[in-house]
Amino acid sequence: MQRLVKFIPNSISISRVGLSVIFVAYVTGQFAHGKDNFINLVVVFFAICITDLLDGRIARKMCCASVTGARLDVLADLFFIVVSNITLISLGILPAWLLVFIIFKFIEFIMTSNFTIKYKYLLNKKVFIFDNVGRIVAAMFFIVPGAACIFQVLIPRIHDDLINIILYLILVGGLYSSYIRIKSCFKLKTQGHQSY
Repeated sequence: MQRLVKFIPNSISISRVGLSVIFVAYVTGQFAHGKDNFINLVVVFFAICITDLLDGRIARKMCCASVTGARLDVLADLFFIVVSNITLISLGILPAWLLVFIIFKFIEFIMTSNFTIKYKYLLNKKVFIFDNVGRIVAAMFFIVPGAACIFQVLIPRIHDDLINIILYLILVGGLYSSYIRIKSCFKLKTQGHQSY
């Protein structure tokens, strides 16, 4: 029974991968092939967001949070973010530097999490270490593909300006998050085991 309970939040995370493929298909149809997929695109995007909110909460509520589930959640998020950004970059809706920054932030997140877990002896207790600014940046990475599509259809005249403002705010927040995380790692390394 416990295995079945653990499967529920993990299956929600896995469904995000399938929804991501559908989202990309609708984006391509809408912007590359001139199909009127806008409502479907928005519905699938909101379904992706809801699955992201639900999987972790359900796992915690059912007391079945696991290392596998946490990794699956992050990988499903990363899959959506990467495939949607690649699609939107290829369509000229988002700039290519955003994908480079996303990959940089993901690598930095994994490396600083692993470093902090190792130096604070948190093995088997935590999978990832989050910072508040980084959480906001990650949420924005998640929201930008849907927002870019919605803005492109509903407000095409100011789409570029609005998206650029959002992207530069994400860049500043992401760099500040990197500063916090790297500084914390140096502090752990030089001063021993202090609070993260």
